[in-house]
Amino acid sequence: MKKSIFVTGVAGSGKSSVSKALNRLGYNAYDIEELEGMFKMVRKDTGEDFADYDDADIEKVKNADWICDKNKLEELLQKQSNGIVFYCGVASNNDEIIPLFDQTILLKASPEIVRKRLSSREGTDDMGNTAENREWVLSWKDWWENQMIEQGAVVVDADGSPTEVAQKIVEIIKK
Repeated sequence: MKKSIFVTGVAGSGKSSVSKALNRLGYNAYDIEELEGMFKMVRKDTGEDFADYDDADIEKVKNADWICDKNKLEELLQKQSNGIVFYCGVASNNDEIIPLFDQTILLKASPEIVRKRLSSREGTDDMGNTAENREWVLSWKDWWENQMIEQGAVVVDADGSPTEVAQKIVEIIKK
């Protein structure tokens, strides 16, 4: 049996950490945002590559889309052998890639936890690395999560440790 599971959530929900925890539990899990050439940042206003993108510049953040290359993702999924495989990430074009998966899991962390996790990114080039960016993420978090739920995502409380969250995901998948 082959089953492809998409694990998604806003910045700070725990996708990367849960991917690692799923691997430690013996599952195949990919942090698809870290795969070479799978994603690119484009300008919302032109659709062109965002050459001077900067996560610390809120105006650039607001004018950027993080796009997953659907064809490359399809190629990765086709290489999947039997078994359950988890693909963790988020894209501005989630709507295009969700249909590629057998199931979508939404990591839903409380605003306090998201803020705390994103605060740990200060001084990095990761999303949420400034107070202004964290508040921006939180300003649309509920709306976006509701969109994912409307598209059939199964919600997992992501406030716990990565291992606890990974175990919850595994329980859902095995049902």
